[in-house]
Amino acid sequence: MTDYICPLVISLCPLVYRCFFAGTLDKTVKLWKVSERRKRTDGFNLRDEMGSPVDPSSITSLRVPIFKPMELMVEASPRRVFANAHTYHINSISVNSDGATYLSADDLRINLWHMENNDQSFSIL
Repeated sequence: MTDYICPLVISLCPLVYRCFFAGTLDKTVKLWKVSERRKRTDGFNLRDEMGSPVDPSSITSLRVPIFKPMELMVEASPRRVFANAHTYHINSISVNSDGATYLSADDLRINLWHMENNDQSFSIL
């Protein structure tokens, strides 16, 4: 039995006021949102000083969370998954300049996708 290792394919989506990127490791395309934070929240009602959950019935007063400065942290969170995008492993992804559509290609097919519609694509080739 042989294992096929598919390379990570990434394409940046430079949208106004936001940064997204599309990536794939197999037959599924994922759209990720990239953001950065310099502050963290502290003082939640439902968490104690160590960060572990507190029983809601034991809360006797309301605490308003405060923002505390911290080192710059860049984080990526998945926003949309385009499952079963292709029959074969995806070789390339290219985000179009309109920021609303992208192309993905495997060994036999090129698909045109719309970012808002993850269950339908147009086969170009």
